[in-house]
Amino acid sequence: MKIFFFFILSSVQCLLFAQKIDSLSVKKDSVSIISKDSVIRVTPIPELGSIEPFGDSSMIISHKEITFKEYRSLYDIIATQPGIFLRDLASPGQQNQIISGGLDDKNIAVMVDGIPYNDYYTGSYNLWNIPVDAIERVEFISGPGAIFYDGKSAGGVINIVTKNFNNNRAITHLRYSQGVSGYTHTDAMFAQNIANGMNLTFALAHYGFGSNKENQKYRGRFINSNDDSWNIRSKLRYNLTDWFDLSLTYFYNKTWTGLHGGVNYYTTTSLFDGLEASVENFETYEKLYSNNYNLTAAFYPFADSTFLTTISVYSSDKLREYRNEENRTYFVTDSIFKKRDFSTSAKGVKLNFVSQYSDIRFLGYADLARIQTNNIITAGLKSELFRTSLFVISPFVTIKDFQNQFVLNAGVEGNLHIISAFSIFGGITQNIINDRPSAGTVLATSSNSAFFITSQRTQESYSLMEAGARFSRPSLFSLEVSYKKTVQKNPILMDTVSATGSAFDYNYFYPGQNSFDAITASVHCMWNGFHIQGVANYLKQPKITRNNSPLTLYPEITMNGSLYYQGLLANGHLDIKFGFRGNFYSKQTGMKPYDEFGVWIPAAITTYGPSGTIDFFAVGKIGDAYVHLIWENLSGAQYWLAPVYPMYDRNIRFGVSWEFLD
Repeated sequence: MKIFFFFILSSVQCLLFAQKIDSLSVKKDSVSIISKDSVIRVTPIPELGSIEPFGDSSMIISHKEITFKEYRSLYDIIATQPGIFLRDLASPGQQNQIISGGLDDKNIAVMVDGIPYNDYYTGSYNLWNIPVDAIERVEFISGPGAIFYDGKSAGGVINIVTKNFNNNRAITHLRYSQGVSGYTHTDAMFAQNIANGMNLTFALAHYGFGSNKENQKYRGRFINSNDDSWNIRSKLRYNLTDWFDLSLTYFYNKTWTGLHGGVNYYTTTSLFDGLEASVENFETYEKLYSNNYNLTAAFYPFADSTFLTTISVYSSDKLREYRNEENRTYFVTDSIFKKRDFSTSAKGVKLNFVSQYSDIRFLGYADLARIQTNNIITAGLKSELFRTSLFVISPFVTIKDFQNQFVLNAGVEGNLHIISAFSIFGGITQNIINDRPSAGTVLATSSNSAFFITSQRTQESYSLMEAGARFSRPSLFSLEVSYKKTVQKNPILMDTVSATGSAFDYNYFYPGQNSFDAITASVHCMWNGFHIQGVANYLKQPKITRNNSPLTLYPEITMNGSLYYQGLLANGHLDIKFGFRGNFYSKQTGMKPYDEFGVWIPAAITTYGPSGTIDFFAVGKIGDAYVHLIWENLSGAQYWLAPVYPMYDRNIRFGVSWEFLD
């Protein structure tokens, strides 16, 4: 059956390739002639790196929008999207938890230029390791159609399209930001054409937090919360013709992050006092080394711009070193020594094609990967029908073969334009085949560690349904309301408390299936440069028990919003965005990170919330420079989003970024 579906997808592509296509689907940007002083941030093939070149613009977070955000990492960019709850650990470098419609980031695919980046062992990815300054745009996709792009990404997809340059004069970008507790962020980028049609981009980024000075060893805001992270990225792109583009990219990360495990709730009287608070672990830390390579050829066969094909050959290796060392600091040791190494090697080939015939568009891909010793095949085909009419429908099918498991998902999305300003949308995804159980899914293995899901069980599968409406008056008002129901079958919740009584079974299984109901509303009002923008999420979730105590893993209600002005001041010399933003979270018992294996487990320490904060922010463009400032938590509210990782009661960050020729 697997071969049959793969053959069908390949055959469809061949048939599409043979069609005679008369209309253009996209407009190409010609760069065959470049003036001496030109600086162009486009590629000859604009869709390069995209997973949804015909997607709804509401899914796109553009480079311009990112520039006017006061961000620390990609987490800050994603956190304000509809349907998202971000469990922030309040320290740079820590892997926060993303929740989308009740599903956590094990079910959210992270891609860079369409290449998968999720960790093999945990299924998630630390977004601190993707420098925001490398991003041209973010494609954020949620809803029933998200599972199409990865075969198991029911929670959503985050695809990073990296910047491309075509410039005869050298261009340099610098960013520097700093804040309390020794926080610094530096990013330096250089790009220039080195030959006709060939461009080289090179960048170096560094995050710092805390100090290693004498008597302040390994201290950020709290003891053992410091972070030191380096990223090197480069891209060599060669535009052979206006219909053929070849690029080679390289990403390297090296991080050192203290894992203090949170503040000890039972022994600390002042949780928010970084000097007085006692943390769970003084000695645990992780080191991460990763290399990612990607060689991509993008071309229009026979110079036909209605049929875009990309072929990517990619490779990555990653080493995570977890250490709990005795006598690493001058503090009292916990007399525990642990040393675990998690090593991953992956390589693969990914084929994408986008085509148009009359008023029908096609999008397809096939990804053949080998991760560790496992061969993984993922393929999908999607079409967009009747796109010139009031009603657009997009059916899709996805297959995934991994760890002796074959999964087939199918679905459809639709959009009905009632009038130009009002439309309704909806979609459904259904697991069709989930035919073989896995005999022990490995969560982590190395020469000195092993952690297994030991039960014979069927792989997780998903069914999603969504319906909603949009109302929009350009440059004045937009509103979107949606309802989404997600059914997760055979889910797993990792835990350190055994569900079976076995001393070696550290896994908690939900009985049968899990169901989430999510209602999301987002609004944006504009008038003479003033903006009111907000998102509200309601999540009905199953009740989970731990030691016979009911838990609320996620807040049922989350809200974020902002009131700001964006426009030109000082006779047009100052392009500025400034205002206030706020967040609200209802009560929860929450989840906390289990640092040893990089997963999240339920926490039954206490119920906390509701809580809310208000921040002031300003980003202004003066000449070629952007100056940014944020004052977080103006009211000094004391709260946390993971037990117990106290958020800042007040925090100020500021910095500058600029881009200039030569």
